[in-house]
Amino acid sequence: MQNESELKRKYQWNTLTALGGTMEEVREGYARAVLPLTAEVMQPVSVYHAGAIVTLADEAASAAIWGSSFELTSNPELLAGRKFPYSVQLSVNLLTNDPKGPITAEARVIKRGRLTVVDTEVRTAEGILMTTMRSTHMMVDASKIGPHLKPKISAQAEP
Repeated sequence: MQNESELKRKYQWNTLTALGGTMEEVREGYARAVLPLTAEVMQPVSVYHAGAIVTLADEAASAAIWGSSFELTSNPELLAGRKFPYSVQLSVNLLTNDPKGPITAEARVIKRGRLTVVDTEVRTAEGILMTTMRSTHMMVDASKIGPHLKPKISAQAEP
């Protein structure tokens, strides 16, 4: 298991972080992430937005696939031989919601291969099962394909 500062360094780039969530634990085939209830992830009726719940689950699933060996880089040489988990199918059941937070997602890899399958459960602050997600991820060569390899768009100078 990684320490907290190492996890934050490795996973600070993702959508989960932008929503205010954190990756709490990552190891081979398992990840746990937490998302507090804030205005950014809340419906007008003061519960979690379904998209925020699914984002939490998807980020945890991807982290479980990568495990603790994940390194953020756009250097194709460092990515050689690594497979990146592109989400290609999500089946989500939203069973209830939580008006308090934080909510916690736990993801477990159940099958590895060209198509890797992950089961993720999201629970309320009281530990009640609120969401289940089974996701399928196509494992692609991270050194050859992905948005991280596109040249950065620089701001155009004004005339």
